[in-house]
Amino acid sequence: MNKTFQPIFILGVGRSGTSLLQSMLNAHSQIAFTPETHFIRYYLSKNINWENAKESIVNDKYLHNLDIDISAILNNSKNAKDFYIQALNIYLKKKGKQFIGDKDPKNIEYLKTIKSYFPNALIIHIYRDPRAVIASRLKAEWSKNNPLWQHILAYKAQINYFKKNRNSFHKNVVDVCYENLLEQPENELKRIVSMLGLQFEEGMLNYFNSANEVVKGKEKAWKENVYKPIMSENTEKWKKELNPKTIAKIEKALYNEMQRLYYPFTHSSWFHSKFYSILSELYCKKSCR
Repeated sequence: MNKTFQPIFILGVGRSGTSLLQSMLNAHSQIAFTPETHFIRYYLSKNINWENAKESIVNDKYLHNLDIDISAILNNSKNAKDFYIQALNIYLKKKGKQFIGDKDPKNIEYLKTIKSYFPNALIIHIYRDPRAVIASRLKAEWSKNNPLWQHILAYKAQINYFKKNRNSFHKNVVDVCYENLLEQPENELKRIVSMLGLQFEEGMLNYFNSANEVVKGKEKAWKENVYKPIMSENTEKWKKELNPKTIAKIEKALYNEMQRLYYPFTHSSWFHSKFYSILSELYCKKSCR
């Protein structure tokens, strides 16, 4: 089972649309996504003692959102990977579907961990205009108190870490542009599900009807858009939410990234900020695994 197990991982810089994409794919009759488990970052990425980890796992609030018997799985597991695979398969069986996925934006920093445990995994990377990402992060409950420079640094470090490590998954990577997903949802979803040999289903556009399956508890406060139909106007909201000075700072610091992702500038030209490049490399040396 371990050699052929092919989970789906949705990841991206936080506030890039991972929850929306998760809800859309979960609405497919053959694809189930768990609520966020954070299992990769909290357990598989760490050199944990399995016996000591069991107490944490049995009390883990994210795993309890799966509504499966965590204790029974623990008693039948040899290690963290074995537990995780069993938990995903039991959840999949409960949903009666064919493919299982786990979404966590932070997994963009754990590509090497995912590759070491699940070399056949399908990686779905969603990216978004950094100005829109940062405008959203400056409002979200979990990130609104962080300074602007921290949001810029996170975007630069994570997007470049993904670029550096994506090729290790060969053809098992799908890049999804958030703006394209809003403007041409059917085309983008067809492209994604075709990687699994599946057909697009109209129900995927009614994702908001089943969003409660994947968004739990306090997360609902900053993921309210998954309960609404697609809002294509969201691609331009940052222009009203950010002042010109903030926009200029973002464009200057993320000049290379915006060029590479084909996002137009509001100013004619900028010199790339080496300062943020150095900081982003330090960030990933410390955090990315």
